[in-house]
Formats: sequence, C-alpha cells, structure tokens
Amino acid sequence: MKTAVKAGLVALVAGATVLVAPAQAATIIQRTAICRAADYSGAFTLRYETVGGYHRIIGGYTTSGPYIGDATGKVALRISYRSGSTTTTVYSQTSATTGSTTFTTPTTTAVPTVYGGTAAATFDNGTVSCTATVPIS
Repeated sequence: MKTAVKAGLVALVAGATVLVAPAQAATIIQRTAICRAADYSGAFTLRYETVGGYHRIIGGYTTSGPYIGDATGKVALRISYRSGSTTTTVYSQTSATTGSTTFTTPTTTAVPTVYGGTAAATFDNGTVSCTATVPIS
C-alpha cells in the first residue's frame, strides 16, 4: 500500500506545472523621448520586455502640444531595427491625435536583441513637426 501511494505521489509530482518565480519573470522597460520644434513639442513613451532573444514591444503612448497633451494633428510611429545596411520595419502606424494617443502593438511585434532597434514617433500639427526617438536595447 505504501509503495502504491509513493508511486502515485511521484506520478503526481512528475506531471505538475512549475511556475516561474517572480525574480525570473521578464522586466518591463519603459523609455521616453521628447522632441521640440519652435513652441511645439511631443513626448513618446515606449514599453517593452526582453524575452528569448527578442525585445517584445508591449505598446506606448504619446502627448503633444505647446502644452503637452493639447495639440491636434497627426502622430506616426515606426519601430525598426538595423542589420548591416538593411533597416527592417517591424511596426508602423499613423493616427490622428488630439494631443494624446495610445499605441497597442500586435503581440508578435519584436526586435531581435542582437540588433539595435529604435521606435520613432513623428508629431505633426500641420505647421511644424518633430520626431522623438526611443532606443530599444
């Protein structure tokens, strides 16, 4: 009987799911860049995590205006990396903005860790424009 119980316990432990300890979980990195053209400015914040040889993009948000968060216009986001002389764009989107825009990227948006990546947000209010660039490393 004891042997049967021990065998059952071993089988139960062998089929158990092992949870990753919080210390081993991926760390979310958040970086912000600011640009300015005349009295117009923009701020871009990118969030990503590094997992399995890739910087996986989680999303980001922007604010713009003479007073951050109050200007209408367009914001264009481009996430890319460079390998030798080749630049590869992994995500791009252009949106109208009322001074604040949130970007959500597909879960497959990632930059290989072996290459230097950038995420650039170009703000345009119809009169002036500027680009805030965040390094991905």
